[in-house]
Amino acid sequence: MTHRFLVLAVSAVFLAPGCFPAELTAITLPSPKKAGSTSVEAALAARRSVRGYTKQTLTLADVGQLLWAAQGVTSPDGKRTAPSAMHRYPLEIVVVAQKVDGLPSGAYHYVPAKHSLELLMAAKPGVPLLAGSTQQTQVHSAPAVFVISAVYERMGSGAKNRTWTDYEVGLASENLLLEAVALGLGAVVTGGIDPASVKEAVKLTGGEEVIVVIPVGHPAN
Repeated sequence: MTHRFLVLAVSAVFLAPGCFPAELTAITLPSPKKAGSTSVEAALAARRSVRGYTKQTLTLADVGQLLWAAQGVTSPDGKRTAPSAMHRYPLEIVVVAQKVDGLPSGAYHYVPAKHSLELLMAAKPGVPLLAGSTQQTQVHSAPAVFVISAVYERMGSGAKNRTWTDYEVGLASENLLLEAVALGLGAVVTGGIDPASVKEAVKLTGGEEVIVVIPVGHPAN
Protein backbone atom coordinates (compact mmCIF):
# COMPACT_ATOMS: atom_id res chain seq x y z
CA MET A 1 0.00 0.00 0.00
CA THR A 2 1.43 3.37 -0.94
CA HIS A 3 1.95 6.15 1.58
CA ARG A 4 -0.83 8.20 -0.04
CA PHE A 5 -3.41 5.46 0.27
CA LEU A 6 -2.30 4.62 3.82
CA VAL A 7 -2.90 8.20 4.92
CA LEU A 8 -6.28 8.28 3.18
CA ALA A 9 -7.32 5.05 4.86
CA VAL A 10 -6.20 6.26 8.26
CA SER A 11 -8.00 9.58 7.75
CA ALA A 12 -11.21 7.82 6.80
CA VAL A 13 -11.15 5.79 10.01
CA PHE A 14 -10.35 8.72 12.29
CA LEU A 15 -12.74 11.22 10.78
CA ALA A 16 -15.73 8.93 11.18
CA PRO A 17 -17.91 10.48 13.92
CA GLY A 18 -17.11 9.07 17.33
CA CYS A 19 -14.63 6.56 15.93
CA PHE A 20 -11.26 6.55 17.70
CA PRO A 21 -9.40 3.24 17.30
CA ALA A 22 -7.13 2.22 20.15
CA GLU A 23 -4.26 1.11 17.91
CA LEU A 24 -2.79 2.21 14.61
CA THR A 25 0.07 0.79 12.58
CA ALA A 26 3.00 3.06 11.81
CA ILE A 27 2.50 5.97 9.43
CA THR A 28 5.56 6.37 7.25
CA LEU A 29 6.60 10.00 6.86
CA PRO A 30 7.77 11.54 3.56
CA SER A 31 11.52 11.27 3.10
CA PRO A 32 13.31 14.30 4.58
CA LYS A 33 15.02 16.82 2.34
CA LYS A 34 18.73 17.20 2.97
CA ALA A 35 19.28 20.35 0.93
CA GLY A 36 17.33 23.60 0.85
CA SER A 37 17.43 27.24 -0.19
CA THR A 38 18.05 28.64 3.33
CA SER A 39 21.62 28.57 4.61
CA VAL A 40 22.47 27.76 8.22
CA GLU A 41 23.63 31.36 8.65
CA ALA A 42 20.37 32.75 7.28
CA ALA A 43 18.33 30.50 9.57
CA LEU A 44 20.37 31.59 12.58
CA ALA A 45 19.87 35.25 11.72
CA ALA A 46 16.12 34.87 11.15
CA ARG A 47 15.26 32.70 14.14
CA ARG A 48 12.81 34.36 16.52
CA SER A 49 10.36 33.17 19.17
CA VAL A 50 7.04 33.12 17.30
CA ARG A 51 3.87 32.79 19.37
CA GLY A 52 1.19 33.83 16.88
CA TYR A 53 0.13 31.64 13.95
CA THR A 54 -2.26 31.85 11.04
CA LYS A 55 -4.99 29.27 10.50
CA GLN A 56 -2.97 27.64 7.71
CA THR A 57 -2.34 23.95 8.22
CA LEU A 58 1.00 22.17 8.18
CA THR A 59 1.72 19.35 5.77
CA LEU A 60 2.80 15.86 6.70
CA ALA A 61 6.09 16.66 4.96
CA ASP A 62 6.57 19.69 7.25
CA VAL A 63 6.05 17.54 10.32
CA GLY A 64 8.40 14.87 9.05
CA GLN A 65 11.10 17.40 8.22
CA LEU A 66 10.91 18.98 11.68
CA LEU A 67 11.09 15.60 13.40
CA TRP A 68 14.04 14.57 11.25
CA ALA A 69 15.86 17.80 12.10
CA ALA A 70 15.44 17.12 15.81
CA GLN A 71 16.19 13.39 15.96
CA GLY A 72 16.44 11.95 12.46
CA VAL A 73 18.83 9.13 11.61
CA THR A 74 21.64 10.27 9.30
CA SER A 75 23.93 7.25 8.91
CA PRO A 76 23.68 3.46 8.54
CA ASP A 77 24.99 2.96 12.08
CA GLY A 78 22.13 4.98 13.56
CA LYS A 79 23.76 8.34 14.26
CA ARG A 80 21.30 11.21 14.42
CA THR A 81 21.04 14.89 13.60
CA ALA A 82 21.68 15.82 17.25
CA PRO A 83 24.75 14.35 19.00
CA SER A 84 24.23 12.03 21.95
CA ALA A 85 26.75 11.16 24.66
CA MET A 86 27.88 7.54 24.25
CA HIS A 87 25.21 7.16 21.54
CA ARG A 88 22.59 6.42 24.20
CA TYR A 89 19.86 8.55 22.58
CA PRO A 90 17.70 9.18 25.65
CA LEU A 91 15.22 11.50 23.93
CA GLU A 92 11.70 10.76 22.73
CA ILE A 93 9.57 13.12 20.65
CA VAL A 94 5.80 13.24 20.44
CA VAL A 95 4.02 15.47 17.94
CA VAL A 96 0.53 16.66 18.79
CA ALA A 97 -1.23 17.11 15.44
CA GLN A 98 -3.97 19.74 15.63
CA LYS A 99 -4.15 20.98 12.02
CA VAL A 100 -1.91 18.81 9.87
CA ASP A 101 -2.99 17.81 6.37
CA GLY A 102 -3.14 14.03 6.05
CA LEU A 103 -2.74 13.40 9.77
CA PRO A 104 -5.81 13.01 12.00
CA SER A 105 -5.82 14.99 15.24
CA GLY A 106 -3.94 13.24 18.02
CA ALA A 107 -0.59 12.57 19.66
CA TYR A 108 2.00 10.56 17.74
CA HIS A 109 5.34 9.10 18.81
CA TYR A 110 8.24 9.58 16.39
CA VAL A 111 10.28 6.48 15.54
CA PRO A 112 13.63 7.77 14.19
CA ALA A 113 14.88 4.42 12.88
CA LYS A 114 11.85 4.09 10.62
CA HIS A 115 11.09 7.81 10.14
CA SER A 116 7.52 7.02 11.05
CA LEU A 117 4.79 7.88 13.54
CA GLU A 118 2.87 5.69 15.97
CA LEU A 119 -0.44 6.78 17.44
CA LEU A 120 -0.48 7.36 21.19
CA MET A 121 -3.74 9.24 21.63
CA ALA A 122 -6.52 10.19 19.22
CA ALA A 123 -8.16 13.59 19.67
CA LYS A 124 -11.31 15.25 18.42
CA PRO A 125 -10.62 17.84 15.70
CA GLY A 126 -10.70 21.39 17.07
CA VAL A 127 -10.21 20.33 20.69
CA PRO A 128 -6.66 21.16 21.90
CA LEU A 129 -5.18 18.00 23.39
CA LEU A 130 -3.01 19.98 25.81
CA ALA A 131 -5.76 22.35 26.96
CA GLY A 132 -5.43 21.19 30.56
CA SER A 133 -1.64 21.32 30.59
CA THR A 134 -0.93 25.00 30.00
CA GLN A 135 -2.54 28.41 29.59
CA GLN A 136 -0.07 29.35 26.86
CA THR A 137 -2.35 30.15 23.92
CA GLN A 138 0.27 29.33 21.28
CA VAL A 139 0.16 25.69 22.37
CA HIS A 140 -3.58 25.59 21.73
CA SER A 141 -3.57 27.45 18.39
CA ALA A 142 -0.53 25.91 16.68
CA PRO A 143 -1.13 23.34 13.93
CA ALA A 144 1.45 21.07 15.56
CA VAL A 145 3.11 20.90 18.96
CA PHE A 146 6.34 18.98 19.52
CA VAL A 147 6.91 17.47 22.96
CA ILE A 148 10.49 16.47 23.73
CA SER A 149 10.96 14.14 26.68
CA ALA A 150 13.97 12.39 28.18
CA VAL A 151 14.42 8.90 29.58
CA TYR A 152 17.27 9.69 31.96
CA GLU A 153 17.86 6.07 32.97
CA ARG A 154 19.19 5.31 29.49
CA MET A 155 22.23 7.41 30.36
CA GLY A 156 22.87 5.61 33.65
CA SER A 157 23.07 7.15 37.10
CA GLY A 158 25.02 10.25 38.09
CA ALA A 159 24.56 13.99 37.81
CA LYS A 160 26.91 14.23 34.83
CA ASN A 161 24.82 11.80 32.79
CA ARG A 162 21.71 13.84 33.54
CA THR A 163 23.52 16.98 32.43
CA TRP A 164 24.53 15.35 29.14
CA THR A 165 20.90 14.45 28.54
CA ASP A 166 19.84 18.04 29.16
CA TYR A 167 22.48 19.18 26.66
CA GLU A 168 20.95 16.86 24.10
CA VAL A 169 17.47 18.28 24.68
CA GLY A 170 18.84 21.73 23.90
CA LEU A 171 20.62 20.54 20.77
CA ALA A 172 17.54 18.77 19.41
CA SER A 173 15.35 21.77 20.23
CA GLU A 174 17.62 24.20 18.38
CA ASN A 175 17.72 21.88 15.37
CA LEU A 176 13.93 21.94 15.25
CA LEU A 177 13.78 25.73 15.63
CA LEU A 178 16.23 26.29 12.79
CA GLU A 179 14.42 23.82 10.54
CA ALA A 180 11.20 25.72 11.21
CA VAL A 181 12.87 28.88 9.90
CA ALA A 182 14.10 27.03 6.81
CA LEU A 183 10.52 25.90 6.12
CA GLY A 184 9.13 29.42 6.51
CA LEU A 185 7.48 28.52 9.81
CA GLY A 186 7.56 30.01 13.29
CA ALA A 187 8.18 28.23 16.58
CA VAL A 188 8.90 28.90 20.23
CA VAL A 189 10.20 26.94 23.20
CA THR A 190 7.31 27.26 25.62
CA GLY A 191 7.50 27.50 29.38
CA GLY A 192 4.57 27.62 31.76
CA ILE A 193 3.58 24.01 31.22
CA ASP A 194 2.76 21.20 33.63
CA PRO A 195 5.10 18.37 32.53
CA ALA A 196 3.14 15.66 34.35
CA SER A 197 -0.10 16.83 32.77
CA VAL A 198 1.47 16.91 29.31
CA LYS A 199 2.79 13.38 29.79
CA GLU A 200 -0.66 12.15 30.78
CA ALA A 201 -2.38 13.99 27.92
CA VAL A 202 -0.20 12.42 25.23
CA LYS A 203 -0.28 8.99 26.88
CA LEU A 204 3.41 8.55 27.63
CA THR A 205 3.49 5.65 30.07
CA GLY A 206 7.18 4.84 30.46
CA GLY A 207 10.09 6.58 32.15
CA GLU A 208 9.86 9.70 30.01
CA GLU A 209 10.14 13.13 31.65
CA VAL A 210 8.65 15.94 29.58
CA ILE A 211 11.25 18.69 29.18
CA VAL A 212 10.34 20.94 26.25
CA VAL A 213 7.15 21.85 24.39
CA ILE A 214 7.53 23.59 21.01
CA PRO A 215 4.45 24.77 19.07
CA VAL A 216 5.00 25.36 15.34
CA GLY A 217 2.92 27.14 12.71
CA HIS A 218 2.86 29.74 9.97
CA PRO A 219 3.77 33.13 11.51
CA ALA A 220 0.84 35.51 11.85
CA ASN A 221 3.04 38.54 11.13
